[in-house]
Amino acid sequence: MCRVFRHRRGAVSKSHSRRKCTTRSDMRARTRTPIRPKEAIRLATYSQLDLYLTKFAAGELGLVLLLGRHGTGKSESVKRTLRVSTNEAWSRENAQADVLHVEGHIKPFGLYVSLWEHRNRPIVLDDLDRLYADADCVRLLKPLCNSEPVRRISWLTNLTLHNEDIPFSFSTTSRVILIANEWRTVNPNVRALEDRAIILHFEPSNAEVHRQVATWFRDDEVYAFIGRILPCIKSLSMRHYWKASQLRRAGFTDWRKSLLEMVLPDTQLACVAAIQLESALHSESERVQRFVQVTGCSRATYFRRKKKWAATGPPYGAE
Repeated sequence: MCRVFRHRRGAVSKSHSRRKCTTRSDMRARTRTPIRPKEAIRLATYSQLDLYLTKFAAGELGLVLLLGRHGTGKSESVKRTLRVSTNEAWSRENAQADVLHVEGHIKPFGLYVSLWEHRNRPIVLDDLDRLYADADCVRLLKPLCNSEPVRRISWLTNLTLHNEDIPFSFSTTSRVILIANEWRTVNPNVRALEDRAIILHFEPSNAEVHRQVATWFRDDEVYAFIGRILPCIKSLSMRHYWKASQLRRAGFTDWRKSLLEMVLPDTQLACVAAIQLESALHSESERVQRFVQVTGCSRATYFRRKKKWAATGPPYGAE
């Protein structure tokens, strides 16, 4: 509860009280807010993103940093443009593959070997935050992401000095694309990339994501339902389509209710929307009672949220 702080003379300062109420939450919000680099190029459509990725694939861009919220298909767009198989296991047996795609955790020496085996080929690093958390990976990435056309990468340990198959140093002309969901300039190594890379900040609208999903998603029932509730969703993810489709195909008749709880940030609004889909509730009084039981809120709150849902959501009980 917010406390009202009084001055020594007994006067009440409302503005001071409001600041005390909001300071901690504001600080938490600021620490969670991703930072957009000043020199980032903002992209709003998949056609714009594909244009830059095509230029990278053609060798016209050397170092690209692709940023954007999760669930928009950044990695899949890169794989599709560079024709990287999502099922390919990167190892010495397939060292002749055209592109190296590093996704998830990788040991620093494993990264060095992969860079050697794929020297002079495009490199995709799909988890920048994880890689920069490892000092040895940073030691490799700094020369790899240098602005020079030919870069030299080294690994001076017993693993290379006594191994005839893996050199302790090599040159490469590999082009590099780095992918990250968020950007926080937390150390000089990360900050240096801002000066060297072409930075793309991908911010598609929910409607743009929905249109892109239509090019590959084949569950018409789920697609149509998400389309009807699109105005209510704050941040749509492509993963929502897959999750809802899996639930529906698995036979869960309440998959719409589950989806609403995933995508609607307003829990009261999600509850109202889900209640409209419950066939066991036959009257408005029953729906109001269920809302009050679940949320602890009043009848008036139910009708306010219902009005909002009716204005932007699908018809009640729509299939």
